[in-house]
Amino acid sequence: HSFCTLLVRTPGCSREPRAPTTMASKTLIVNFTFNPPQLKVIGPIRETTIEKLNTVLPRATTSLRSSRAGNPKFVYEQNPPHWKVTLDGQFCDQVGESALFLAILDALEEEGGWKLSTTQAITQSDVESLQQQHYECHKFFFTRVM
Repeated sequence: HSFCTLLVRTPGCSREPRAPTTMASKTLIVNFTFNPPQLKVIGPIRETTIEKLNTVLPRATTSLRSSRAGNPKFVYEQNPPHWKVTLDGQFCDQVGESALFLAILDALEEEGGWKLSTTQAITQSDVESLQQQHYECHKFFFTRVM
């Protein structure tokens, strides 16, 4: 008996070896935490999209960033693999939050293939902050449209 797998080239197998299509390659999650705004992007996103977000996001908040400080940039973290940025020193009210949401939606629409499938939002008590009594968390779930 000959066994043909998609991962290892087996003699007599007519298919080219390829990595399996996993749920992770078809799903993208964006986590937002406010304030200060922090974003995490989990899933297969192009680096050109991350670069675009690096320029757009700091201008989308309610408060203006100090011109002396450099703009924050996404950093790739290995465990678990994701992109992360914290917009320290900035603040978002509801209008600023909506502007960040729109910036993400526009960037992923431009990248192509992503469809917003669902969202979640929660408000939690913030016991560490002197200036706010709660913080907000939002999750956007995208699926790749083939």
